[in-house]
Amino acid sequence: MWSISSAVLVSMIFTSFPDSIFAFFFTAFALTVIGSIPLIALLKKLHITRRDEHDFSSLIAGREAKIGTPIMGGIIIVSVIAVLTTMFNWHRETTYVPIGVLLLSAALGGLDDLLNIFYTKTRPVRTLGKVWTLIRVHKNILARVWYVLLLPWYAYKRFFYLLGSHPGSGIQAHEKILVQFIIGCIIAWWLSFKLSWTSIWIPWHGSYDLGWMIVPLIIFLVMFMSNAVNITDGIDGLSAGTLLLSYSAFFIVALQHRNTDFIFLIAVTIGALLGYLLFNIKPARYQMGDVASLGMGVMLTAIAFALDRVVLLPIIGGIFVIEIVSVLIQVAWRVLFGHRLLAMAPLHHHLEITGWSEATIVMYAWAVASLFSMTAIWLSFH
Repeated sequence: MWSISSAVLVSMIFTSFPDSIFAFFFTAFALTVIGSIPLIALLKKLHITRRDEHDFSSLIAGREAKIGTPIMGGIIIVSVIAVLTTMFNWHRETTYVPIGVLLLSAALGGLDDLLNIFYTKTRPVRTLGKVWTLIRVHKNILARVWYVLLLPWYAYKRFFYLLGSHPGSGIQAHEKILVQFIIGCIIAWWLSFKLSWTSIWIPWHGSYDLGWMIVPLIIFLVMFMSNAVNITDGIDGLSAGTLLLSYSAFFIVALQHRNTDFIFLIAVTIGALLGYLLFNIKPARYQMGDVASLGMGVMLTAIAFALDRVVLLPIIGGIFVIEIVSVLIQVAWRVLFGHRLLAMAPLHHHLEITGWSEATIVMYAWAVASLFSMTAIWLSFH
């Protein structure tokens, strides 16, 4: 009932479709800009700021200047998108689940941000070597059997511990993955069972039915892209600008499909990201934090599936893919060969250490992301 009244309200105020699109975009932009000013002051007052001891990137020369910068600034992005969509573009068949998983991811990311700041106790994860030693030398035979049974669990925890950006504090990486798995299941249920969607579109071929295989694909991509965007959020303006280009590409795809609900949703997202970016360009007055980076990756994936253009997601999100793959390669290289391939992962930190300035890295990333987006838009029409 609320979605009907909101749609009528929008149509009464704006007489044309382009006017409505601009209204969603500009309202989100204005609210983000206006809301950011008191938000920055509030985050500083509550001491929700970057701290040296919880971030390995502080080892990079010049990063000490970022200490004291408010984090969790991305809460303004999530809030504006959620409020405007709920008030004026709320539809159970389309925007209901994307906003739901955005808020769920924001809750996960926000809790992680707060724990990384205020929770002082470390939460180390046992190495597989220590577990294997316990299996060999423990006096209690039942304890040995127990450790053998739990060995895959310890391997899982250790693997994601090595991938985590804040190992030892906050929500552990393996715990995030479990929550993201649940979020992926929600999206899979929405698409596969609620909307009976089991096929994917392929350029020059059309639809290809995957059947039940669509479910693990959805879950994997949700977890992959959520963490990929999160990892990219490490330099002023990098993730926000790249997300802006990625959502803009899907905005063109939504226009191509004439999908009004997603056109409005993406317009709001673009407006919020642009407003946020004004305060995140170097030197950033606040940083996105996990509260938004996790959710923006999840919602990007949900939109890609909903618009039947998931094949284009690795292209549109190409920068995010490169960043997370650099981390995976770094971990694998260290395990296999005993040393790092990159000076520091993800790739943007490696480039910083090798002498690239933040502005140069961000400009190149935006340029490459623009090329990826334009390529994906071209493919979408074939």
